[in-house]
Parts: sequence; structure tokens; C-alpha cells
Amino acid sequence: MTQGGPAGLVLFAAKAGLKKICLFTSSPKTEAGENMFPVVAAGDREEFQSLLTDHGVSIVNAEYFPVMPEIDVIEYTGALELAAELGAKRAVTHIHETDTTRIADQLGALCETVRGLGLEIGLEFTGFAKGCDSLEKAVKLHEAMNQANLRIAIDALHMFRTGGTLEQLNAVDPRIIGYAQICDGPHFRQSDDYVEEAMNRMIPGEGMFPLSALIDLLGDHVDLDIEVPHYAPGQHFDAEQWAFEAISASKALLA
Repeated sequence: MTQGGPAGLVLFAAKAGLKKICLFTSSPKTEAGENMFPVVAAGDREEFQSLLTDHGVSIVNAEYFPVMPEIDVIEYTGALELAAELGAKRAVTHIHETDTTRIADQLGALCETVRGLGLEIGLEFTGFAKGCDSLEKAVKLHEAMNQANLRIAIDALHMFRTGGTLEQLNAVDPRIIGYAQICDGPHFRQSDDYVEEAMNRMIPGEGMFPLSALIDLLGDHVDLDIEVPHYAPGQHFDAEQWAFEAISASKALLA
């Protein structure tokens, strides 16, 4: 097990004074069939668990378990079991399937599988996943599924780019929200094409999103992620410094 990737994330979290992280035990694939993101390998389970324990770090969200056309969620079982063994709180899904019957079948199977593992399912709506691409659709799907371990995720960028408002969020029962991802953005345009912005987000407090008001609408039980990827670094870009700035800005926001 190398000290980059997931192991490096644990070490950085400990260095930064963070107690929880999000990581991948399953990754989306490139066209060549390779993992797009570093994953914890099953063979590294014991060593990685020791690393987490030694540094006082736990896993809040495990990625990535989408409901997709022509893929059965049963294929995720091994990666879900690994996430549970490592102590993850929940597994994250997006709904790319658009057939409503199959969405219900697959999402239900996913909830049932992780229930036996002691996990929640985090339903993250996004403009890129047309089966559930708005807060309104996420709330309706949550109600229709009636699964006790299903919770909705509020990603600030996805919420505002898909037309979500604080008024809509205020009308949602906070108990059905499991976690939120905070970042900032330069404006409130609604769009289905914001991939570049999603991959290069603004540090909280540097844009126009009403993050303080958004956080105030969430319950104390809601886990907060700092999600500010930066995939277009300049020649002298310092990834660790960027992360420290994002953490400092997020702490100031929460204070």
C-alpha cells in the first residue's frame, strides 16, 4: 500500500486535524476500463484499517455506487462490504438510470444490501445524473422509496446549478438529509453543463453561494464535506496548500 491515494488522504487528514474523510472503494471507469480515482484495495483492508485507527480518522462517505443502465448494483457488493469493514457510515449513489421501474428496483436493492452491512445510502442529486437531477426529484424519490436508511445529500454546486433554492430546502424535512458538500461558485446560473466548474470549484467564502444560510437550514446530524477539487493547476500549484486554505475557510464559515 503506497502513501499516496487513500493512504495519503488519511495522513493528510491527521496532519490537518480532521477526523473524517470520504474515499473510494469503488470507482467509475475510464474508456480503457481503468479506475478514474484511487481506491482502497481489498487486499489492503487490514493495513488500511490500522492506518485509520492509528491516526484517529474514520470514513464518513464511501464512493461510488451509482444506479446505472445495464449495471446491476449487486456488482458493488464486494466494495460495499469493504467500506463497511473499514467503518464507513454511508455509501454514495447517483441515479443515471432513467427508467422509473428500474430505478426503484436497483435503488431498493442497494438500500437493502447496505442495511445488512450497517450503512446508509446517500442519494446525491446532480445535473449529470438525469434519473435524479434536482432537489425536488430527490425528495420525491426518497418519499417513494420509503427506505429507512436512505438519506439525501445537498451539494452546494449541484443544488444551485440545478435551480434549487434556499426556500425549497427550507421546506424539506431535515431528518431526510444525511450530508452536505460545501464549495462556492461565482454566480447562480442554472445549467446542465457545468462539468468544468464541478472539477474546479471555489473555496467557501470566495464566491456568491449563500453557504451560511444553507448550513443554517441543515440539522446538527448532517455531516459536512469540504469538496473543492482543483483539476486545472498552474505550474506552481500546491495541492496541500490549497487543501489547507479550503479547510481554514470552511472552519471560518462554520464559526
